[in-house]
Amino acid sequence: MDRGNSTEQKLRDYLKRVTADLHRVRQRLGALEEPVAIVGMACRYPGGVSTPEQLWELVASGTDAIEGFPADRGWDLDALYDPDPDTPGTTYAREGGFVTGVDHFDAAFFGIAPREAIAMDPQQRLLLETAWEALERAGIDPTTLKGSRTGVFAGVMYQDYTARPGLSTKDLEGSLGAGGSGSVASGRISYVLGLEGPAVSVDTACSSSLVALHMAVKAIRNGECDLALVGGSMVMSTPVAFVDLSRQRGLARDGRCKAYSDEADGTGWGEGVGMIAVERLSDARRNGHPVLAVVKGSALNQDGASSGLTAPNGPSQRRVIEAALADAGISAAEVDLVEGHGTGTALGDPIEAQALLATYGRRESGEPLYLGSLKSNIGHTQAAAGVGGVIKMVMALRHKLMPKTLHAENPSENVDWTAGEVSILTEAREWTRAEHPRRAGVSSFGFSGTNAHVILEEAPESTPVERRNANGAVPLVVSGRTPEALCAQAERIADFVESSEESLVDIAYSLSATRSAFEHRGVVVGADRADLVAQLRELAVFGQVRGDARRPVFVFPGQGSQWVGMAVELLDSSPVFAERMAECAAALAEFVDFSVLDVLRGVPGTPPMERMDVLQPVLWSIMVSLAEVWRSFGVTPAAVIGHSQGEVAAAVVCGALSLADAAKICALRSRAIRTVTGQGGMLSLTMPRDAVDDLIAPWGSAVSVAVVNGPQAVIISGDLEALEQIRVLAEERSVRARKVAVDCAGHSAHMDPLKAGVLADLASVRPMATNTPFISTVTGEVLDTSTLDAEYWVRNLRETVLMDAATRTALERGHRTFIEVSPHTVLAMAVQSTVDDAGVDAVVVGTLKRDEGGLEQFLRAAAEAHVVGATVDWSTAFDGAHVVDLPTYAFQRQKFWLESVESVGDVAGAGLRGAEHPLLGAIMELPDGAGVLFSGLLSTKTQPWLADHALGETVLFPGTGFLELAIRVGDEVGCSKVEDLTLQAPLTLSTKDGVQLRISVGGPDATGARELNIYSRQDEGFLCHATGTLSADLAEPGAALSAWPPAGAEEIEIGQLYQRFAENGFAYGPAFQGVRAAWASGDDVYAEVALPPRQRADAESYGLHPALLDAALHPIALSTKLLEPGEHSWLPFAWTGVSLHASGAEELRVKLSSAGSDAVALTIADGVGNPVADVEALVLRQTRAVETPVKRHDSLFTVDWQVARATAELPQRVAVVGDDALGITDALQTAGIRVESYVDLVDMPVPDVVVAPVSGGTAHEVTRHALGLLQKWLGDQRFADSRLVFVTKGAVGSGITDVGASALWGLVRTAQSEEPERVRLIDTDDVAALPALLLGAEPQIVVREGKSHTPKLIAAKEQRPGTLPVGGTVLVTGGTGSLGGALARHLVANHGVRNLVLTSRSGAKAEGARELRNELIELGASVTVSACDTTDFEALAKVIAAIPSDRPLCAVVHTAGVLDDGTIGSLTPERLDTVLRPKVDAVTNLHELTKHLDLDAFVLFSSAAGVLGGAGQGNYAAANTFLDAFAQQLREQGHRVTSLAWGLWDNVSDETRSGIVPLTFEEGMELFDAALGMDDALLVPMRINKFALRDAVGAPALLRGMVKAPTRRAAARAAVNTGDLRQKLASLSEEQQLTTVTDLVREHVATVLGHASAVSAEHSFVDSGFDSLSAVELRNRVATATGLRLPATLVFDHANPVSLAQHLLGELGTSTPVEVVAAPVASGNTITALYNESLGAGRFTEAFDFLRATGALRPRFEGAADLGELPMPVLLARGPQAPKLYCFSSCIATAGIHQCARFATNFRGVRDVAALALPGFEDGERVPSSMAAVIEAQAEAVRRDADGGPVVLLGASAGGWFAHAAAAHLERMGEEVAGVVLVDTYTPQSNVLKHFGLPLMDAMSQREGVFVTMDEARLTAMGWYLTLFGTWEPSAIRARTLLVRATEPMGQRLPQDTGEDWRPEWEHPHDVVDVAGDHFSMMERHASGTALEIEKWITAVAGEAAAPRQLASA
Repeated sequence: MDRGNSTEQKLRDYLKRVTADLHRVRQRLGALEEPVAIVGMACRYPGGVSTPEQLWELVASGTDAIEGFPADRGWDLDALYDPDPDTPGTTYAREGGFVTGVDHFDAAFFGIAPREAIAMDPQQRLLLETAWEALERAGIDPTTLKGSRTGVFAGVMYQDYTARPGLSTKDLEGSLGAGGSGSVASGRISYVLGLEGPAVSVDTACSSSLVALHMAVKAIRNGECDLALVGGSMVMSTPVAFVDLSRQRGLARDGRCKAYSDEADGTGWGEGVGMIAVERLSDARRNGHPVLAVVKGSALNQDGASSGLTAPNGPSQRRVIEAALADAGISAAEVDLVEGHGTGTALGDPIEAQALLATYGRRESGEPLYLGSLKSNIGHTQAAAGVGGVIKMVMALRHKLMPKTLHAENPSENVDWTAGEVSILTEAREWTRAEHPRRAGVSSFGFSGTNAHVILEEAPESTPVERRNANGAVPLVVSGRTPEALCAQAERIADFVESSEESLVDIAYSLSATRSAFEHRGVVVGADRADLVAQLRELAVFGQVRGDARRPVFVFPGQGSQWVGMAVELLDSSPVFAERMAECAAALAEFVDFSVLDVLRGVPGTPPMERMDVLQPVLWSIMVSLAEVWRSFGVTPAAVIGHSQGEVAAAVVCGALSLADAAKICALRSRAIRTVTGQGGMLSLTMPRDAVDDLIAPWGSAVSVAVVNGPQAVIISGDLEALEQIRVLAEERSVRARKVAVDCAGHSAHMDPLKAGVLADLASVRPMATNTPFISTVTGEVLDTSTLDAEYWVRNLRETVLMDAATRTALERGHRTFIEVSPHTVLAMAVQSTVDDAGVDAVVVGTLKRDEGGLEQFLRAAAEAHVVGATVDWSTAFDGAHVVDLPTYAFQRQKFWLESVESVGDVAGAGLRGAEHPLLGAIMELPDGAGVLFSGLLSTKTQPWLADHALGETVLFPGTGFLELAIRVGDEVGCSKVEDLTLQAPLTLSTKDGVQLRISVGGPDATGARELNIYSRQDEGFLCHATGTLSADLAEPGAALSAWPPAGAEEIEIGQLYQRFAENGFAYGPAFQGVRAAWASGDDVYAEVALPPRQRADAESYGLHPALLDAALHPIALSTKLLEPGEHSWLPFAWTGVSLHASGAEELRVKLSSAGSDAVALTIADGVGNPVADVEALVLRQTRAVETPVKRHDSLFTVDWQVARATAELPQRVAVVGDDALGITDALQTAGIRVESYVDLVDMPVPDVVVAPVSGGTAHEVTRHALGLLQKWLGDQRFADSRLVFVTKGAVGSGITDVGASALWGLVRTAQSEEPERVRLIDTDDVAALPALLLGAEPQIVVREGKSHTPKLIAAKEQRPGTLPVGGTVLVTGGTGSLGGALARHLVANHGVRNLVLTSRSGAKAEGARELRNELIELGASVTVSACDTTDFEALAKVIAAIPSDRPLCAVVHTAGVLDDGTIGSLTPERLDTVLRPKVDAVTNLHELTKHLDLDAFVLFSSAAGVLGGAGQGNYAAANTFLDAFAQQLREQGHRVTSLAWGLWDNVSDETRSGIVPLTFEEGMELFDAALGMDDALLVPMRINKFALRDAVGAPALLRGMVKAPTRRAAARAAVNTGDLRQKLASLSEEQQLTTVTDLVREHVATVLGHASAVSAEHSFVDSGFDSLSAVELRNRVATATGLRLPATLVFDHANPVSLAQHLLGELGTSTPVEVVAAPVASGNTITALYNESLGAGRFTEAFDFLRATGALRPRFEGAADLGELPMPVLLARGPQAPKLYCFSSCIATAGIHQCARFATNFRGVRDVAALALPGFEDGERVPSSMAAVIEAQAEAVRRDADGGPVVLLGASAGGWFAHAAAAHLERMGEEVAGVVLVDTYTPQSNVLKHFGLPLMDAMSQREGVFVTMDEARLTAMGWYLTLFGTWEPSAIRARTLLVRATEPMGQRLPQDTGEDWRPEWEHPHDVVDVAGDHFSMMERHASGTALEIEKWITAVAGEAAAPRQLASA
């Protein structure tokens, strides 16, 4: 029996499982078969189509949208067309279907910086915009999808936007890859919207977007995503599609697709983008999304091995249709219409038609299948064709109309149309419904062979929605990313409301429910359609979101807000209000004998409201109920403030009192107050509290201060007689005094008699603790609400109301939004006055108003809160409303188009030399050696700014442009002055191809002057435009314009200047509208002019930008004293005496003076008054309406010592330090200079110049001596303004006699790179020439035969490559290293060398040596690998002696070397010797052992570090400079020796320096061969990127000389000293000062981010795209412009340009001028120097012991309260998701919030990220006394900032200590932390960390100076914090913890001996993830990957929590 029961139970269990499995299978099958609904659509297509409705209108009306090629894409339209289909590079079609405006995009909307936007393929941009629109059309707020399982499937084909030739891609590196990537097309949508479903880019050619739809449907049915965006995009950035198909003769000549027509002659290309949103039909219905149509079925297949790769395949097309029908579960007869592929080709259309006939044509219904093609209207839009067909069919289904197909009146005779029932839609047909739902098929066949067919079905019939009309007012909510977008959106909605028949309530609901709420918001409220439209066009209620407005402070007034009839209307219109009022009335009923509801309604028999015991309960009920209405709209308080009796309402609302207790307090206390009415009064005084106290003191207790509302608003209370006396006295003192309309003296001694009774009445009150802060007006501080007992309410009655103090407390806690909850606003003015006095920006919003007490007024109040950022839930106002289709977002597009630059191409290949000037292409020296010819191409394509200079409709090349050309060619021939330049004929730029220029410069005459002629090519000849004379007589600069504006000058109004020019026919565009200000002084005019941001980037490429100089002439039109009347019609005619003193100016100061009746003279200075140019005279005329040079190598250079001008000025006092074997002292004294001699620098008085003679000695001795001298010099602040000059004789240049001293030159060159302008070098053959050189500016000078020379890097003359003999032996030192090995392979494979000896210290044991030897042997070489230290003379001699005599040594290549990098301050003699030995000692040995041999080649591998002075490589530079000089010396002795000073090597060098591009081994070996054929002793092989070099900061002087021919100083970009800027600001009003500085900031922000024009003053830095590097760039620019020393965190410390400008004004007003230079190394006895010295000597432990000791001497703080001001977090990124992420700074000396900046950029648009800096790292800051002190301060800062929101704490490196400790502290306080993230954090006791100490410090040193300088404050703070945390161990915490570990170690030495893993460990429970990078780079260049993993973890942690963990509000 038991066994039977057991069997039965098993059977029962089995059946249950089977049933459940069957149920799951049935559900799964149902999901796989469920229809997928199309819920939203968006598109752009030819014919100006920008919506699906417009596409339908185009199709339904039979519009042909084919047009001519676009003229705005840089296509050469004339050259492109050729009727001959065989002409390469041309097309025989001239028309197509094009989308307008593809070059415009709203980059800011999507958070994309301009530089990134311009690099983005327009296809990506269009997909982004239409994705947004499709979601909006689906009734989905796109921002709500972040983190959702939404997929993106995008069809894309061409990615030719960034692949076009000749593009100007400067500054776009890093963006071009993603911008042109097809994969990013879908991924970028997911990234921008935060979608986490599949993101797939599809390229199956023309079928791409339909394939994407098929994939999306499958993904939804398979559960991979719940919603999908599907689309395709096609923009033809180039005409390649036309050209390509022309060669195949596949294009229609008229550009039109004649689908299925007998006239079909080829396809016509079109472009477009379509996007649809799809989801399960059941989901669409449940979500309330519009179901536009249903995807019934779909299928894909492939042509396979058909007749041709791109040929269509009929059977495959039939099969894909049959598969789609099967997937849909229907027959062919149940489909009415097919949107065919229909390309109009003679091959493809008949094949497709036959497939349709064979499938859909087999029907017996009598009704044919109808056939059409969208391509007949708009062309073949390729990747966007399939989705376009879907959109067309959806619209056709909805309109129940089959639209006609164009050009198909005569069906193709190549199709047997009788074979089936298929009919072409030559006319539109009504689409009647058959027995089945209306259905349509859509086909797309890619030339890749992939076919797709989709079947669409009309949307299922749904129950008609009953539209509800609004019973009252509704709010219409609009928003935009920018103010302009807000206005445009409001206008768009106004048009819609005006024309729509939808109900207002549905429109209002849809606006709030389906549209994103952006930061710029507007709301209109009303009940009348016309009124709402008018309001939308005016938009009276608008604002910008404030970051603190999400939870505002509720403010409850006392009395004074009452009015008859208040809130009655709201009682009738708001159920929430009525219900809460009823609850309040019920609570009061126990204590009063009236109903507050009856009192409000004025029911007869109720007591008067004026009675105190009636008024207070009524007001309390209204305020409590209004707060409930706010809460019902989603607005909850972050804190509450109550004024007097308003505190009772505040206590209820924050949860401190029950409704019953509050009712008791209100009723019984007001009843008690009534007993003392009539005995006193109150008086309002407009004066400060202190003054009031003094005023009332004589009256003693008779009068009290009752209320302090604001800084000038005080109310006193007391005896009536006393009050009257005080009123009279106040008015006598002109103080406003007003009686308050009350009959009792509240908050005074008059209340004392009530105390006992009130205490007794309220004894039962039981207050409660609450999380919402209660800011008491009794104490002025946040109060523990559990203390709100009877005693408190007596104090509330008796004591002063500290409203001003309470408001200030709220402000100090970061609150900036206040909502007064009352029937009328009475406290707003008081709050605002306190806000203004506090100097902050805050908003005060009311609720109801007098006589406006209904729901409409409440909606207006909610609107005011909403527009500043309060989270308002509008759904409360729309009960029963439905979603309707609304206009989409009004994108504010700007032009972003990557322009092509029509360069001269490879001018070198044509035997020319590049001119290195934007207006010129090439230079040709003429065969006679005297003249020079220049050529160039002027075009508005390549120089768009030229189009901004026009006379009428004609673009004129400006006269200033001719002058710029003259200056440039003058520089080339050594003529620095333009003596005269006369314009002969205007040069117009109207031709599309531009104008060819020729400039000829003749040979010099007896005076050195040269003739100049400027021509343009006209047809077959040339036209002369200008002639002139150049000379070498550069005039001395004129007077500086430093006093600015000039004293006594009167400002001239310039506002209408360019309008006046326009009226007179001068069309000046933005580039030329440069006048910023002007003044008149006597007959002279002074002006400021500047280039706009877009032109500034190119300014340094010009001597003086023509647009800037042209603008400098415009002020002529502002004065009648410079020229005769009609001056605004004058143009330059003849220039005389023009001298340019400084190049590259971006802004100018100009003085214009009369030089005759038709001429002016100009004095031109830069932004600080330094001379830029002088023009002796410019004559103006009224206008009514150019021997093939030697080819030079582009990657092989020589150092050319060129003659330089010596200064005539002599120093007055010179010190000579050290031995003077060169006789310098005598030479200087002979010249009359006072000379003092010293043994050392110690105790030396500071002279102008210190000379250090150097002669004799080995390289080791010389560099040791020089290093000691340099370290003392650079480390002693006394010498900061002096110059140290090292003097050698015969160390460099020609005539090498002291090769040992040459090493000094390399060492000092490095010092010059590290500390510019502190040290100089002079090598002279005669010390008598020295005196005239000591005050020069050139850093390096060689004197030979009395002439000074400076070094310049020039391209080497190219010669035939050299070779090495095959028979002999070649010795390669360092031969087993990476370079030596590459060379050995090259010698064997390319030179045929058969005998090699390779040496290295390890020899055959070296890594890879064995493999290298075997490889060389296989190539046919005999190879010996020897272990030999080449610095060992005997060992090297043995190696050389062992070389067989039958194959003697014929060449030596010395590649050996060692690196030990460090700054000058960190080097030691030992580190010098380590690097010198393998270079200096080894080459000396090699020479001694081979000098008797006749070597064919002796090649030394040197480094450009020696030539350029590589920063941080002083020892290496010294060693290599020795090699260079050694080679020179041996060459002079007749030996064939070459030193190759290599640049950077790919895969060998650690970095890419600005402007220097790493060489591959292959490139290097080519240069090696080239060098073998040259006679130069020193060659510099390296690749240079001149564009990058031009922008490089701190590039070596030798390199800078390569990108700019003129040797002029750069014009100052802006004021570089605060005195000058202060002087300018001093003449302005405060408002003008703020505007001036704000404009300065705006322009620099625009320049850094790449905006075309200055950003707005309110432009948010957080959302702008700043990362740490761009933040530093902005800091540097602003610091230079203001002369202030500013922090690297500048952009993170201030919200926007105006906020930063206010800060700068404060600094300029208080700070002394500080020159913005790198901080010098501190003097020898300072903390910084001692630390550097210890670290440099490897004394790591001693260095840190020293810092700990000095840190302990710092002043300290004890805790948060002791700090005064907490170190509040700085916002780095903004996003909607919670929790907020807080980054804690590390405590290393270079730490700060900048550490997190790059990392934080990855969270923009995702979640808020803020960073906290540690106190103590800036001058003047205190350090914490204990670990607890700093943790308390940081935790409290987080708590206050989070304001109740959930948080995750993150720390990188040691920052993890602080994050973990802060989490523990918060948890001990009872708070919850959502998570802690430790980024590569080691515990302080970690043994691994100790091993990484030196690499850590090296990395820290490398980062010094980029963001911060390691000064004493930072070093000692680091030492002290390490002391505090020395014994710290992390405690257990409740928060989830993530440990993020680097995959690469910090240093090369792994602590393997400890047996430990080098990666960090954490003893408490935690998750682990490993990311790319090392300890530092994981937060730098690998920051995006780190951020991605952390974001995944945070999302998972936040999702796991049942309820978000939140911090209690502070």
